[in-house]
Amino acid sequence: MILIPPDFDCRGGEGSDASGLIASIKYALAAEAPFDTQGLCFRALGNCVVIEGQVAEPDGDEFVRRVAEDIAGPDRVVVRVGCPRRAPQS
Repeated sequence: MILIPPDFDCRGGEGSDASGLIASIKYALAAEAPFDTQGLCFRALGNCVVIEGQVAEPDGDEFVRRVAEDIAGPDRVVVRVGCPRRAPQS
């Protein structure tokens, strides 16, 4: 897995670390996710990484958030991922 430290400024234009950070998150998810991640889009917004899209795995959004926050750091990830929810256990 490739890791880029969370010190980045997306306003830095070309050569900023945002693209490397996004690539790190994409590759980590592709390698570690137990579901297809091709339906996800990634972009930088200020000092945050925004991840949007759909996954077919129940609670897949939480998995995406966990992996992304491990790489980018807490409070630097916005996840807008739709997925089915697990049925509550009785």
